[in-house]
Amino acid sequence: MYSRILIPTDGSGPSEAAVKVGLELARSLQAKVTLLYVVEPVVARILIGPETVPYYPELKRDLVAAGKQALERAEDFAQYLGVTVETELQLGSASQVILETANQHDLVVMGTHGRSGLDRFLLGSVTQKVLQRSPRPVLVVRQTGEGAS
Repeated sequence: MYSRILIPTDGSGPSEAAVKVGLELARSLQAKVTLLYVVEPVVARILIGPETVPYYPELKRDLVAAGKQALERAEDFAQYLGVTVETELQLGSASQVILETANQHDLVVMGTHGRSGLDRFLLGSVTQKVLQRSPRPVLVVRQTGEGAS
């Protein structure tokens, strides 16, 4: 049914929960997995140009390092489960990169913070954007238990 699963991660609690669910599903289906981390441009986050932020190169380096750490944690769990994975770290708009990458997969497994109301309106939701526009089915995992939103 699903032979290629895309699991985007941002290293957050809900995302880590989705990684676990997605990898366990992949193990049961004997599916291959792509673990994806997207580093969004810093200028989009703070709405100013990189030339006005003196520590821009260091900030970008730190965001890439955080992405690599999130992918390593997910890869370690995959190895523990015996699931074959590829990892990708890309730069760009998270929802756009996920949607483009989804085209080469049968299923997308994502976490959600479960925000609602004003928080969701102000912060946006990558998961919501992917759900609305995905060319493939999306399994949304909400973190439960301690640390859940």
